[in-house]
Amino acid sequence: MANQNLQISGKVSNEKIDNGALINAIADMRKEFNPDTQNKVINQALRSTFLVPAVLEKNQELVADENNHVQFQDKQTAKFLLVNKNVKDKEGNQKTISFFPVFTSKDAMDAMAKTTEQKFVPFAMKFSDIANLTENTPNVEGFVLDPFTKEHNLPFTKPMLESIKQTLIKFRQEKEAAAKAAAEGSAPDITVSSSDEK
Repeated sequence: MANQNLQISGKVSNEKIDNGALINAIADMRKEFNPDTQNKVINQALRSTFLVPAVLEKNQELVADENNHVQFQDKQTAKFLLVNKNVKDKEGNQKTISFFPVFTSKDAMDAMAKTTEQKFVPFAMKFSDIANLTENTPNVEGFVLDPFTKEHNLPFTKPMLESIKQTLIKFRQEKEAAAKAAAEGSAPDITVSSSDEK
């Protein structure tokens, strides 16, 4: 991974995650693709928590305490799994691209367990954390929701994530500008004059 200090706010999870609204939005978008149905999918995804499979590895590292005494400590790291897809490039050559698999439910993730020998644990992560992880990992093209289901498997590529990020930044800037204008009382300057001049 490019950024070894990348902090994500995921946690090992056995909790039930409900992404029914997102799955319904994806189904609606598949029936009738338009900007409105696409925006509903993005808005639901931004609010969702997903399960991301990772292999936990225990390493030892040297750590110094406040008295500069050095000792070994166990450090647990998470290695996120990838799914690969073979595609043809512009020249017609076969190449493999990688995505982080991301799941809307434990049932959807169980399909992955059947395809790999690796023992993994689910990390519950928000959309923004997955996007950040993807953005900071150079060898992946993006992440894909429920890659082992036909109905609602959906890729989010790096260019799509950048577009969503820029839209959110623009929206936040406009909202902050409107709030600042309201706080400063930037209302139109209206002067009332009387016609009762004698």
